[in-house]
Amino acid sequence: MQKTRPYAVDNHFLEEKGGLELMGIIKNLSKVLFQCFFFVLIVSLFSTVVPARGEEISLEEALQLFYKNNYDILINRYEIDKAYGDYVGARLLPNPNVSYSATGLGVSQGYPQGSDDTIHYLQLDQLILLGGKRELRTNSALATREAAILTHKDVIRTLIIGFYAVYYNVQLDRLNIEFGRYDLSRFDKIQEIAQRRFDAGFLSLIDYTKIKLARIDLENNLTNFDKQFRADLESFNFLLGSGNPLEPRKLTILEGFAEYSENMLTEVALQNRYDLLSLQKQVEAAKYSMSLARAMSIPDVTVGGQYALYGTDNRSRLGAVVGLPLPVFNRNQGEILRRNAEYKQLEEQIKRVQRLIVSDIRQALNTYRASLKIFDAYRLRKREMDDLLNRSETAFALGGITVLDMLDTRKTYRDFITKHNQALTQALLNQELIKVYTGELR
Repeated sequence: MQKTRPYAVDNHFLEEKGGLELMGIIKNLSKVLFQCFFFVLIVSLFSTVVPARGEEISLEEALQLFYKNNYDILINRYEIDKAYGDYVGARLLPNPNVSYSATGLGVSQGYPQGSDDTIHYLQLDQLILLGGKRELRTNSALATREAAILTHKDVIRTLIIGFYAVYYNVQLDRLNIEFGRYDLSRFDKIQEIAQRRFDAGFLSLIDYTKIKLARIDLENNLTNFDKQFRADLESFNFLLGSGNPLEPRKLTILEGFAEYSENMLTEVALQNRYDLLSLQKQVEAAKYSMSLARAMSIPDVTVGGQYALYGTDNRSRLGAVVGLPLPVFNRNQGEILRRNAEYKQLEEQIKRVQRLIVSDIRQALNTYRASLKIFDAYRLRKREMDDLLNRSETAFALGGITVLDMLDTRKTYRDFITKHNQALTQALLNQELIKVYTGELR
């Protein structure tokens, strides 16, 4: 019988086994290093793909950037500059006119040449406006410029309605995302309970699969909320004219909403609305334009001085010229009728805007009160819905209700919270819009 060598004294075997163990350790270490490198690579790739969150700013800071950088506001602001240009032009005096003429030049030799009959005239004429035309034109342009300033503010008031809508859309998206994350994390606990019940044999494979599929819907909802948030956030930054990503600061939930009186709001709006104030300034400008049109029927005088040279020895003489148009055929009747029509048209527009302001206030107040009722309906039942969800999840954990009942309760609760958040932001938006319709600008 062949004897086997003891394991303890086989040096060659020990050396061979030690080499194999060392090679195994090196393999495992290489595998771990490769996994670490791959993990670091994946993390770096995702960190470059996912955009960084923007800097958070308050509502007041966002409004200041909106007033300063919004493209529509910047474009419309040049209407004020154009009106100022008209005002500067209205103040300017008419330019003098210089003319030269010569008579009695001989052309017998093929080119003009002087003779004893030649007279050279150098004349300077100046138009003198009568009837206060320059002052009336200046006053009309000044009132028009002031009306342009008020119109620009009303343009801002109109644009800020869109700003507030986007601002509260972003806030709604943020509330939905926060709830979506909370709902998903809460559902994970339900799924853990379901897995333990399934492993213990107290839950069927079909019900367990339904729970896992329900989690996919929650993930998709969160993805859609995030997509909408990014879209509204891009609109928000476009309105601010910002090159860097900015986000509105988290919404502060108010304890209560203000109560408004229709008469008080209407009175404030009739005093502060910029569209009405602009029309009133336009009426003032129209009055000056009417007076200017009547003044244009008064002839202006042209006064001139003349310097003449006679003959080949250039004997000098002085002269004077006075020009006065005769108002025989044109007494500016057409312009006078046009300016009168413009004035009456503006008076009708003022009546229309006054009635429009009353309508805006009533509609805004009606919408605001309706949104408060809707929000109160959700706010008063929120605690009841929270309790319903807690009871449902507890009952499911104890096996008291089916999976379908639990999922249906969670879907009802999710729809309720989504509408609750929408009602809250809509009420806050309508409260801001009431101030805007009264002409208030922060």
